[in-house]
Amino acid sequence: MSHFCLLQDVDNYLADPYSLLEDAEACTYWLDLFETHFQATLDQAAVAYGKSASKHIEGARRDFAEQMSQLRSRPDALDGQLSVLALCRMREDFLQTHRLFDPFSHIKRRENEVSVAIYRDVTRELHSLEPADRWLHLVEAVFAGNIFDLGSPATMNTAMESPDFLAAVEDAKPRPWLVDDFDRLLEDLLISVPAKWAKAVIFVDNAGCDFVLGLMPLARELALEGVQVVLAANERPSLNDITADETVDMVQRLAMIDQDLPALIDAGMFEVVSTGNDLPLIDLSDVSDELNAAAADADLVILEGMGRAVESNYDADFSVDTLHLALLKDPNVAARLGGEVYDCVCKYRPVD
Repeated sequence: MSHFCLLQDVDNYLADPYSLLEDAEACTYWLDLFETHFQATLDQAAVAYGKSASKHIEGARRDFAEQMSQLRSRPDALDGQLSVLALCRMREDFLQTHRLFDPFSHIKRRENEVSVAIYRDVTRELHSLEPADRWLHLVEAVFAGNIFDLGSPATMNTAMESPDFLAAVEDAKPRPWLVDDFDRLLEDLLISVPAKWAKAVIFVDNAGCDFVLGLMPLARELALEGVQVVLAANERPSLNDITADETVDMVQRLAMIDQDLPALIDAGMFEVVSTGNDLPLIDLSDVSDELNAAAADADLVILEGMGRAVESNYDADFSVDTLHLALLKDPNVAARLGGEVYDCVCKYRPVD
């Protein structure tokens, strides 16, 4: 494990530079949110694992409550560091310690089934669109899919109830978005024969419609344009994020119903790697050797989802072109960017 090889300034890189020790109001907000969300997570763990896990669930509830009480009296109790990233790590540590490895597994499976059922119709529609309209639709689909997020109170209930992806695409906020570099991005997307980029590393986010209907159509279109795609996913479960093993299985499954995917896979245009991560945010100072080997010759990085693209790594400098795509689902994160919940972020930073 080491720094991500495409970081520009390793010495000054901070995954999550927003210290909650310097903002009492934000500190209270995030402690309250994590406390409430952890209880909801344990409720889902009871569904996923049944009565046999009741002792593990109650142990996690007790230990987490004790840690939260300590943090409220001493916010610097986590080795003097308190950030959203640190709170995510704390939450995952308690779940792992009490053997609650994937409390949202049943919801991920359900949403994968719903998404696969309409994948063919979603991708078929792309063929009727002109290139500029197609790329816009693909970015809007990423925003729509990103609403399937069990880590945010604003979308947790929606995700539990199986979101209507097609309706979400129609309801997406129109341009201009809160952060809107799409016109500049489109200039480079429309370069063809060959495409501007040879290889793109895409840090993926959630299972269900986020990956199947939002991210995969975009990745597929890049591959059709001649861009080799590396799908970088979590090593282990976290919330409803898709793991690397699940990503492999899903790509293979989609290849059975998509006439273009098998040829792209056979041509080596798709690769799935583990980031080594097990959080909904990602610290690029500690990623897998597998990721770095795959990314060494990449010339585009895409960070998808609020956790990886905004809560962490929003101001990170990379040595290659970088695209951040995210739907903002938390009022505190949105306010930090001068926006509100359900605003869209399309931040594109070419190196030239």
